[in-house]
Amino acid sequence: MCETVKIGEYIVIQKQNYRKLHKFNKPDSTINLGRDTVNLKGIEGCPYFSIFKLIPKTNKKNREYTVELAEEAVNLKDEIDIKVSGNDNRNIIDDGSSQKLTAADIDTLKSDSQKASDIVETLISNSRTFHNKTEFSQDKYLKKKEKKYFEYFQVLKPNLRIICEVMYKLEAGKIQNLRIDTLSQIISHTNIHSEGNHLLYDSGSNGLMAAALLSAIGCQTNGKLVHLHPGNMSQKQALLAMNFSEEQMSRCISVNVYSVLRQYYQGCDTNNINTHEALTTEENLLKRKREEEIGNNTAKRLKQETSQDTADNYSSKTTPGLDKARENKKPRWHFDNIAASEILHGKMDSLVIACKEDPQNIFDELMSFVKPSRPFVIYYSVAEPLQQLYGTLKSKGNVAGLKLTSNWLRNYQVLPERTHPEVTMNGSSGFLLSGYIFK
Repeated sequence: MCETVKIGEYIVIQKQNYRKLHKFNKPDSTINLGRDTVNLKGIEGCPYFSIFKLIPKTNKKNREYTVELAEEAVNLKDEIDIKVSGNDNRNIIDDGSSQKLTAADIDTLKSDSQKASDIVETLISNSRTFHNKTEFSQDKYLKKKEKKYFEYFQVLKPNLRIICEVMYKLEAGKIQNLRIDTLSQIISHTNIHSEGNHLLYDSGSNGLMAAALLSAIGCQTNGKLVHLHPGNMSQKQALLAMNFSEEQMSRCISVNVYSVLRQYYQGCDTNNINTHEALTTEENLLKRKREEEIGNNTAKRLKQETSQDTADNYSSKTTPGLDKARENKKPRWHFDNIAASEILHGKMDSLVIACKEDPQNIFDELMSFVKPSRPFVIYYSVAEPLQQLYGTLKSKGNVAGLKLTSNWLRNYQVLPERTHPEVTMNGSSGFLLSGYIFK
């Protein structure tokens, strides 16, 4: 059965080489694609990978569009037939005078034309130098115009590779320069499987690392993922964008690292501690207020206290279980801490650390939760902290199979007679320190 677009799920909008992650919250939600504002009414219920055509609402100057289901995307190169080309570009001078049409004429052309190919054909016919360009230059010109006037987009189903590529291209620093090849190596090194309990400390990958590990664990399994984070709330954008089922999401327990460690070692009710602190502060404020009222109006204060006591006695008589219900009401993170602590007591099958802090203390604290002869991987965006940790672990001798590796990738443009490395790219994707813990 083909999966369809549903309200409340994340989708990926692809327009040529540009991709954007979007949460489809309501049927008539809008999305900005560059300078264009697109109303997505009509895509609900359509199968994933469907192609839609942009239809202007009033005119193309406003850059507001609705969508219409299309059978396939039409490329400009297929609609425009170019028969004449030059041998070289040595006699072509880019002085801005090659186009006969003025800016006002081009604006009118954009508003009146129904298809992008009509605009480009008119621009080509009014160009003095286009037919003198080489075939490669003409192809480059068409790609540039197609990028500007392209009228189609495709709705993709989010997966780990697409989400990673979208986030990496948008701003690699927000996901600690994690690429999909690095994620695959982390999953391979730590032997993530569907029946194990896995421990993750993540402090800045926007939920991408947790999404990768939970995807490898799968659904309808016995595996668990304890996701530790340093802040009050964990970063979950990539995790939510995967559209995991409720059953699979329940296998990931996201907890604050300090709270769960306190729960693990002390076994105390952290919620009661916070409540006691809040009550103590409130009592001090009430005492101060009561002392001020004594100096101002003693009779009025006594009357208020008498009426308040009467109301409290009446409330306790009529609703005796009210105080007990308030006492038993605890936040969700309290129960998550207890569940994560129980899993940690049973020891973990692997350890993954992707942090922005110095990994030395984090690893020393978390390695005690891992079973003997189980793997670990530490990811860091630069090499120096991992080099220091490598030397420290070598001297201690409580780990085996230490390996420090770097991931370097070079992208290539592959086209006929013009294949070469890309000019601007980020080849590095951090460093990995991997090994096995034994005791």
